[in-house]
Amino acid sequence: MKRLTLLGLASVLAPLLAGCPIYDDADSHFCDAEDCGPGIPSSDGCDEPADCGINETCGEDNECHVGDCTAWGCSDGFECVVDDDHTASCVATGSTGQGGGGGGTDAVYCGNPDDCAEGETCAPDGTCQPGSCDQVLPSGEPLGCIHGYVCEGAGDDATCVPATPAACGADADCASLGADYLCVSGICTAPQDQCFDQTQCPVNDKCVEGKCTPACSEDADCPSSYRCDTTLGICSQPAQPCVITDDCGGPSAVCVDGACVPRSDGEDCPEGDVWVENGCIPNQSSNFVCGEDGAQDVCAPGSICLHHSCYISCGPSNPNACDNQSPSLSECRTVTTFSGVHQVCGSSDNLGGECEPETSCADGGICVDGFCR
Repeated sequence: MKRLTLLGLASVLAPLLAGCPIYDDADSHFCDAEDCGPGIPSSDGCDEPADCGINETCGEDNECHVGDCTAWGCSDGFECVVDDDHTASCVATGSTGQGGGGGGTDAVYCGNPDDCAEGETCAPDGTCQPGSCDQVLPSGEPLGCIHGYVCEGAGDDATCVPATPAACGADADCASLGADYLCVSGICTAPQDQCFDQTQCPVNDKCVEGKCTPACSEDADCPSSYRCDTTLGICSQPAQPCVITDDCGGPSAVCVDGACVPRSDGEDCPEGDVWVENGCIPNQSSNFVCGEDGAQDVCAPGSICLHHSCYISCGPSNPNACDNQSPSLSECRTVTTFSGVHQVCGSSDNLGGECEPETSCADGGICVDGFCR
């Protein structure tokens, strides 16, 4: 809504501004009724917010700037305050912070560069600011990028890019690496490094489409940012859906893969969560215990390493290996991995053979622990 309002405002003001070019802050120019030229500023600067126009801030350098005080600071006698409605504005020092006059706009919050409009930067404070990440602030320092990103390029062409090349926020971010690559815990991950079944995930998780996902029977079983899909028995429904971080309504949450999740403090997240695009989401990574797929006896005599996990082999050389095992290992199951077809001990609950990370389910089904659901 804010951006539409600004666009509408621009269309109204355009005829009024058409007679004079726009110069950057480093130049001094003046406009009179007939002409524009260098030498005299377009205003005498500012002493308080009321001296500036709509969507402008009287910065700490006593000049009016487009944007809010989170980027430009405030003139002497004023401080930058973010109100309960998330409006950043300069208010008189010592006031309650409500009803500050003059410039100041609703902050647009971000967790990654894609959350901001073209021509804006997701700044270190987690808000979208006009201009590039290379622009110089009144402090003399460049604006920079939000945590996890670095400023690449120079001048107006500078943009924020992931500090880790393989970083991602959604599966679509990994498409250029191959159709079977998925975004797992914020890293583009090859099929062979995605989970294969529940045994590779933490207790109370299921392996869903190559990612460890909390299991549930009701919403109370899920992390606070998710709801239970009772049909699949997994926490996969966002409690608060979103497209960009500003949809989440404040500075304490970011949008990660369509869900509003708690904003992280740097890369620090609670135990069991991982940092992804400045939010904390449940860890989706697998627990791997061996490396070479198809290798025999690497964990113990009679074992086989399949998809980074050790299983009891019940192949032709040991067909009775599953006898007298626990219920979860009582059936000799046939599974297919990158190294071929193998027989291992499992059960109909934890080791399906209908699908795997590189084999999709038909009719839009989802692969859960090797079964199409």
